Amino acid sequence: MSSNPADEVAARKKREREENPIYIDRVDPKVLTALPNDLEIISVIPSGASAWCETFRIDAKLADGAEKQFFYQTNPGHTGKRMMEGTYESELVYHSYCPSHVPRPIAWGEYEDEPDTWFYLCEFHDMVEEVPHPRTFVSIVAGVHKASMGKSPNGRYGFGVPTHLANVPNNNTWQDSWEAWYTGAMEAMYNFEKSTHGVDEELESIFEALRTKVIPRLLRPLETGGRSIEPCLVHSDLWPGNCMPDADTGEIMIFDSCSFWGHNECDLGSWRAPRYKMGRPFFKEYQKIMGISEPHEDWDDRNRLYAMSVCPCRDQSDLLTVSSRYDLLVSGLYPNEDKFHNLAKHEMKVLVDKYPDGFVDEDTSRVDSPLMEFRSR
Repeated sequence: MSSNPADEVAARKKREREENPIYIDRVDPKVLTALPNDLEIISVIPSGASAWCETFRIDAKLADGAEKQFFYQTNPGHTGKRMMEGTYESELVYHSYCPSHVPRPIAWGEYEDEPDTWFYLCEFHDMVEEVPHPRTFVSIVAGVHKASMGKSPNGRYGFGVPTHLANVPNNNTWQDSWEAWYTGAMEAMYNFEKSTHGVDEELESIFEALRTKVIPRLLRPLETGGRSIEPCLVHSDLWPGNCMPDADTGEIMIFDSCSFWGHNECDLGSWRAPRYKMGRPFFKEYQKIMGISEPHEDWDDRNRLYAMSVCPCRDQSDLLTVSSRYDLLVSGLYPNEDKFHNLAKHEMKVLVDKYPDGFVDEDTSRVDSPLMEFRSR
């Protein structure tokens, strides 16, 4: 059984929906307007289980008699508006780079009959809950990275609107350097956790060292000493729950993106967690296609750092590969839970202890080494 509070809330909501299903006999006019003309609604039933939104599947019949399904989610208030807009804009741009593998976004907006209630609408795909095959899955992810490399709309790192982890907005402010963007994203999540959990002086000290020592040490060399990287489109939540085969076609579908323009290797952080059963085979396939950013020798610790920002830890076996940023998020959402607060401290301290001196300017001549094997921790 999962020990993640967010998982537990979602599981409880799923049980409640199964025991007391909600059937909607009327779809808001704004949602109807976004659907194909002359469509007949057959049913609207709960679909999936989210701790942060109400989620539904629309079963419909098109004008030509064909049956079609759509997915939509709703949430009220200012947070709901931010979430639905962020979801739509993120999925829209990700879909543009791999349209066969992302449920097509259709619309987002405000209900007509319930002001300040917001929705996101897309095509529905029934999916099989299984870990995708490394070669097939990685080829899709690497394809997006390759196709989008250097195509950030302004050449910078960030995204045009806030996207969300749970219902908490990411800091997607445009930045000229990858180090600056990543630092801002980590600071935003830490400040959120601190606002709800309270100040922990030990964590305050560890995080300050992470911010001023570790992040510069591992990310600044990517863009100094004659080296450079270009922003590409990053999904940022590529765990198996968001990457599943379509039950009808077998095509891998990728969804629930929390996109931004960033360093391509950041998308690999979630693959580090043992519970996801991805790891080495996925890294090797990716490196065959994309290689490794220089300095090559920093690969493993960069991946550990990136795992802090995108890799949700759900159980104790992930202690050495947890996600500090996600743990800070969960700690902030559930301030009565100490586990994720303590796990965040542990994983940050591993890198803080390893790099006490931070970034040291030195001879950074190119290192033309072969592909590195991922080293499991």
